[in-house]
Amino acid sequence: MKAIRVSDQFIELCDVQEPKGDGVLVNVKAVGICGSDLHLIDSNMMNVIPGHEISGITSDGRPVAIEPMLSCGICKHCNEGSQPYCDTALPNTMGIGIDGGMAEKILVPERFLAPLPNGIDVRDAFLIEPLAVAVRCLFRVGANSLKRIVVVGGGTIGLCCVAVAKHFGAEVELHARHQHQIDAGYRLGTQSQRPELAPVVIEAAGTESALATAVNLTAKGGLVGIPSTYWSPTELPGMSMGMKEVSLVPSITYGNTQGQRDFELAVKILAATPELSRALITHRFPIDAAPDAFAAARSRKEGVIKVAVEV
Repeated sequence: MKAIRVSDQFIELCDVQEPKGDGVLVNVKAVGICGSDLHLIDSNMMNVIPGHEISGITSDGRPVAIEPMLSCGICKHCNEGSQPYCDTALPNTMGIGIDGGMAEKILVPERFLAPLPNGIDVRDAFLIEPLAVAVRCLFRVGANSLKRIVVVGGGTIGLCCVAVAKHFGAEVELHARHQHQIDAGYRLGTQSQRPELAPVVIEAAGTESALATAVNLTAKGGLVGIPSTYWSPTELPGMSMGMKEVSLVPSITYGNTQGQRDFELAVKILAATPELSRALITHRFPIDAAPDAFAAARSRKEGVIKVAVEV
């Protein structure tokens, strides 16, 4: 079967054996390219079939999204709903520690499948993974009970945070670098920026400057939620953060953050927000053109937000 493999920073289309063993066989339909994929490739830390944002159809015809972080399900952390803390989760994350979804077929344990309701196009459903990231982050800062949230960063995670915050009923303002990202935010219902500082700001860009902006936009005693990843040492805006007693609340992946599966809520939010896929998925490539897809994903100057590889 066809698959994309990354080795020593080189991306190539190749033929691999079909997966065998335990699990449900999923015929992959679409895979999103995440910014973390690009960082892992550039750092020469990826030597697997990439792809952790995955959707497809099972061999018995069920459309599904795939939760790629294969936590053990039996440790203390898993039992408490804190799957990101499971020792086996990250090494067994598809597309990062083990082969991922950028192939024609993939085997997935049943409990990591998220069934899709009618109305979600399976080719869009890979967005459920970054949506679940946003769900956990916003739960961790109590955004489900807030009237106003500010998001810094207009990439996929930032716009997913906008969608989740809107689902929670908050007014949302977006600070983004590129006009097409700002326009996508407006399509999702963001408000014009206000001068008043916010009790919660989400830093979704993963840069030192974005963190400084987020802290500056946060009210005294407020919170900065951080679903983004810093790939290099980052200087904290210590004076502003300290003088205002702003708390930083990092967030990673997903679990059962508020007693329910983050993935399940992400499915509901995507189903209720049909504009999300239209606003975020700007480019689609067939698997044969995956190297071109990765090249496109590196650009933010040509209207790129989310690039999908379709199988």
